[in-house]
Amino acid sequence: MDIKLLQNIMEEVRENKDLLDSFSPNQFKSKLTLINHIRDLNILNKDSEIVIFGCWYGSILIPSFYNEVKRITAIDLDPKVISKAKYKIFKDYNVDFISKDVFDWAPDSSRIKKTDLIINTSCEHMPSMKELNLETKAYFAYTSNNMYDIEGHINCVSSIEEFKYQLPDNAKVMIEDKIIDERGTRFLLIGKYE
Repeated sequence: MDIKLLQNIMEEVRENKDLLDSFSPNQFKSKLTLINHIRDLNILNKDSEIVIFGCWYGSILIPSFYNEVKRITAIDLDPKVISKAKYKIFKDYNVDFISKDVFDWAPDSSRIKKTDLIINTSCEHMPSMKELNLETKAYFAYTSNNMYDIEGHINCVSSIEEFKYQLPDNAKVMIEDKIIDERGTRFLLIGKYE
């Protein structure tokens, strides 16, 4: 356990209940499912690069993969969230934090072309991944949900099949999963761009 990271989190969470929500049991359950599937695929190594779309604070994903890969790039539209993650929570970590719209940044990013894994656990907060023309051969791990009544959820899905329809044509699904919590169902798709 990274005690310094825990200390940074505790200092920030006293004034930031949104950060506390990023560590909720529901967040842990869904992200641990994703992490375990990625580890079971054995697709990452010390030379791998990960890009996280809609990273929020990166609370669970960044520390889970940090020591396993070469680089993590975390992107979120909210500059306040990125600032807190970069300068307070993960200030001792070498993570590239970017405050931009994924749909503006990713299509022209050279980093996307060489990344090994794209994670998006915020698909319900943005247009479908089909609308994002990515030139990559990366693996992907995407989640969405059927929690239509939560503020900011502009693109929920009702089923895994509906979620698969939102993938680009060159995305091959390898793993499908559902994570149920008290608010609804999260849908997980893991695969590879071809």
